[in-house]
Amino acid sequence: MIDEQKAAANRAARMERKRAHLRAVYDRQLARLRELEGQDPLTTARNTNAAMDGLLAADRVNNPFAAGIRCAKGCSHCCNGPVEIGPHESALLIEALRSAGRSLDEQRLERQSGYSVATWRKQPPADRACVFLGEGGACTVYDSRPGACRKLLVLSDPAFCDAGNGAMDQIDRWFSWEAEMMASAALELFGVDLMPRALLAASRRSK
Repeated sequence: MIDEQKAAANRAARMERKRAHLRAVYDRQLARLRELEGQDPLTTARNTNAAMDGLLAADRVNNPFAAGIRCAKGCSHCCNGPVEIGPHESALLIEALRSAGRSLDEQRLERQSGYSVATWRKQPPADRACVFLGEGGACTVYDSRPGACRKLLVLSDPAFCDAGNGAMDQIDRWFSWEAEMMASAALELFGVDLMPRALLAASRRSK
């Protein structure tokens, strides 16, 4: 009984240290993002993207498991699921699209807006895809993609990411906790919405 109590106490102590560590990381990232308040949305988005890329790059160097990341151009199963983005990210995506001389598929966005994260898969398959997904499964706004896309990296077979295969419970994600905490801090500071609704709102604001 004493050994079991000690083991339980050790587990509780480890969990508390982990929570304290993650809270410190979160607070650090929140303070970092607060420094961007007051900037225009495009500058905020570019700076947050650059900051997240820096965190991911550093963790990929320091984490030996990162060598096993399987995500690559053309692997786009995750581009058929719901994505939540901030208003600064939606502004940057609209700007990137217009700079490339392309128009927004507002009709598809309107249809997608009728669904939530929980009901996204109930859409017709042709409507589930991100409006920025191009031929060959390539992102057409890759340099301006939101943080949710930047930090979603997997170690398992990309086929598991296809919801139609029924193997999503076998997905093995690679985490950068610094990037995850930055995303959580951005949610608190800037707010998020599903991409279709955020893009439509940003498009209307910029007209």
